[in-house]
Amino acid sequence: MTRRTHIPRQRFNGIKYAWLYCCCCFLFSLISHQTAEAQKLSNDVNIQEENVVTTFLATTDALISNFWGASFPESSDQFYFYSWSQQANKKNEWWWQAHSMDVIIDAYRLTGDTRYLQFYEQWYDGICRFNYEHYDDDPWRNNSVDDLEWITITLIRMYETSGNEKYLLKAQHLYDSYIITTWGPDDEAPWFGGISWEAVCEPERKTKNACSNGPGAIIAAMLARHGSVLIANGSKKTTLDYENDLKRIYQWERKYLFNPETGAVYDNINRRRTAYRVASYNTGTFLAAAMDMYALTHDRDYLHDAIMAADYTVCNLTDPTTGLMNNVARSMNGGDGGLFHGIFFRYLTRLILCSDTPDEIRNSLRRFVADNARLAMSCLDGEAMIFSRNWLTESIGKNEPAPLTPHVTGCTLLAAQIEVMRNY
Repeated sequence: MTRRTHIPRQRFNGIKYAWLYCCCCFLFSLISHQTAEAQKLSNDVNIQEENVVTTFLATTDALISNFWGASFPESSDQFYFYSWSQQANKKNEWWWQAHSMDVIIDAYRLTGDTRYLQFYEQWYDGICRFNYEHYDDDPWRNNSVDDLEWITITLIRMYETSGNEKYLLKAQHLYDSYIITTWGPDDEAPWFGGISWEAVCEPERKTKNACSNGPGAIIAAMLARHGSVLIANGSKKTTLDYENDLKRIYQWERKYLFNPETGAVYDNINRRRTAYRVASYNTGTFLAAAMDMYALTHDRDYLHDAIMAADYTVCNLTDPTTGLMNNVARSMNGGDGGLFHGIFFRYLTRLILCSDTPDEIRNSLRRFVADNARLAMSCLDGEAMIFSRNWLTESIGKNEPAPLTPHVTGCTLLAAQIEVMRNY
C-alpha cells in the first residue's frame, strides 16, 4: 500500500509556520519510510567521497569497455552504446544514448580527465549515423519528441563542459525545428497547448506527456541561460523568448499533469482521459523545471512544487521493504524503465543544492541519496563493476551479459552522490 503525503498548497508569503509545517510533514514522511533494514544495508559500504569517486570511475570504465560499440575491434566505428553488454545486443535504443553519454560528461566534469573528451566527437557522429528512425532530410530528427529532447539536453551539457559551440547550436536547431513546433494548438481540446509525445501520429494516438513537456521546459531554461551565445551566432530568438517557453511549458504541465495536493506527476493526457500512472523520471524532470522556474522568478511556490514532487517520489516510488530505489527496472529485462530512477537522481540534486531548500529537507534528501548509493555499490561484482537491475537480489559477474539502462542509472546515482558530497 503506497503512502501519500498531504502537504497543503500555500503561497509562501513570509509566514514561517506554514513553511515549517511543510518541512516537518516532509521530514516525517521521509524518515518514516526508511526502515531498519535499509539502515543496515546502508552501513555495509564505505560512502566516503574517495571511495565513491573510485567506484564511479570504475563503473564508467565498465560502461565504456562493455557497452560502447567502438570498444570492440570488429565494430570500431560504431559510436553508440549497445543495449546489452559484451555485444549481446547491438541494438541502438536512441534515447538511451543520451543518458549513457551523460555519464561520460559526468566523468569529465568531476575529474577534468581529458580522455573523456574523445567520446564527445565520436558520439556526435554516431548519434545521427546510427539513428535508425531518422528522417532523410535530417539524420538527427526523430518522430519521438521525448527521445529527441534527451539528445538535445545532452548536447547542451556537452557544450557546457567543452565550450564547443557546435553542440549548443545543434541543440538549438533541434529544439526550434522539431520540439517546440509540436506545441499546441492552444485551442485544441482537451490539451489546449502542451508539447506532443510524437511529432506525427494518427489523431487517435495523439498524447501530451510528462516525458515530453518536462524535458522541453528544461531545454528552454538551458537555452535561455546561453542566450547571449546564441544571439552572437545569429539567433533570432532571445533569452526572453526561451524564458517564455519555459513558463508556458511548465504552467501547462502543472495544470494538466501535476497534482499539487500529493506531488504526483501523471504520465499523459490523451483524447479521452488522463493516464494517472506515475514514473520517477517524470517527477524528476518536473522537479527540475520547477527549480528552473524558481531560479528565474524567486517565487517560493515553485520551490514548493519541487519539494512536493520529490516527496511523492520518495514516499511512493520506492521499495516498501527498504525505502530505497533498489529496483531500477520495471522488469528484470532492463528496458526503458531502467533509466527512470537515474533521471530522478540527476535532477534531485538541483533541490538538494539549492541554498533556499530548508535544512531539514536537504539533510533528509542527502541521506536518501547516500543510502541508495551505498545499496547500489553493494551489488557490484569487484571484477565486472556493472550495476544490476535489482540492488538487493542481483549481482552481475564478469563477462555476464547485462542490460545497459540499469548500469547507467547506477553510474548516474554515484555522480549525483559525488556532486552532493562536494557541495556539503
